Amino acid sequence: MANEVFAKLPEYIQHGLKKVAGEQGFTDGGCRFEFEDGSQKGDGFIGDLFKVFIREAGRDDLLVLCKTLPEHEIRKRYSIGLFHREVQAYTEVLPMLYKFQKEKGVGESDPEGFWNAPKCYYAYCDVGKLEGVVIMEDLREKGFRMWNKLEAVDFEHTRLMMIRLGKLHAISFAMKEQQPEVFERFTHLKDPFAKLIEHEPGQHMKKMFNANCERAIGTLDDDDAESRSKMQPIRGVVTDLYIADAKSEEANQYAVIGHGDCWINNVMYSYTNDSLIPNEIRLLDWQLCRYTSPVYDLMYFICVSTDESMRAKYYNQLLDIYYQSLGDHLRRLGGDPDKQFPRAALDDQLKRFGRFGLLISFLVLPMICTPNDEMPDVGEKMEKAQKELQAGEEGKSSVIFSKTELANAMYCERMKGLIKDLVRFGYL
Repeated sequence: MANEVFAKLPEYIQHGLKKVAGEQGFTDGGCRFEFEDGSQKGDGFIGDLFKVFIREAGRDDLLVLCKTLPEHEIRKRYSIGLFHREVQAYTEVLPMLYKFQKEKGVGESDPEGFWNAPKCYYAYCDVGKLEGVVIMEDLREKGFRMWNKLEAVDFEHTRLMMIRLGKLHAISFAMKEQQPEVFERFTHLKDPFAKLIEHEPGQHMKKMFNANCERAIGTLDDDDAESRSKMQPIRGVVTDLYIADAKSEEANQYAVIGHGDCWINNVMYSYTNDSLIPNEIRLLDWQLCRYTSPVYDLMYFICVSTDESMRAKYYNQLLDIYYQSLGDHLRRLGGDPDKQFPRAALDDQLKRFGRFGLLISFLVLPMICTPNDEMPDVGEKMEKAQKELQAGEEGKSSVIFSKTELANAMYCERMKGLIKDLVRFGYL
């Protein structure tokens, strides 16, 4: 049965699995591949996941996770650019960042470095052929687990994210000064999602963002005149603002290579014994990895994954934790945060790009507030919308998240709190 499943896989996936098996010491023709589903509904939106056990008599099994392009043709065409970026992240970007740290004496076992992506065994993408696969370690086998997205993330889990993002961003500042010719090759990594929005036929993303903006305004109390006034300039132009803010030139000399997709479904944590405090973190899904303001990663996670009560207590402290981590790692790498990214510059970047946390929340927060068993079939909806566009019946189909009473109540509370906070912070 296992061989039958393997034989049905596209040749490029077969090739990748055989290559991984050979590199890990398995015998060509002597090992077998056995398969299991690897994800729950709602875990990811760019690709499909399945587990592969590589087995051979007389040696331990190797479990890997395969991420492939979705089967839906429309979703495949939408996601191929993002998938290509993830392959770039695993084959070019992360190896470059890791190599630089090693050259500066920060080894992979050093907790002070950034080594917080899954181990990737193989990654391949051919945009023209619509082919793509990433084969990586299954972190669940090492005790990592996901946070329940329906619960706002607490201080300790957010604190660890701030520490790791600080270390990630510090590498960019160090490389820009010490190895500019190497780093320069990666400053072309623009936001692939902004490109998708800009060139999308039918402008479904634009319409969805604007509709979700109206829904967000609808969560505000009638007497909250200030928040309603601050939201007015955003109405109808959400994607225009997103595309403008995504340009790396806007962040000037403070742009860094960031993860780009920092919401709670793209993070896994590990713990010591039964502790509720995480001791390690892994950042998944690097398909939006890009060169932009460091604020994008910070505001994405804080705005989308935490709630108003947590931000009221810890927002400023979280920024301090991030900046301290960045400064410590930058010094260790031979840089000077006071010159390369002073705290005043972080504050200026927050004022300029802080609204990104709201813009991206229009897309992501409804998904967070929707239980996995209530998630709509995105592929089916996209396919239906494409057929309607071709038939001249554009706009009939839409993807609706957080539509049940409980999910909608959660969404309204989280979104209203976020808008009020960004007004309070001075970002709107």
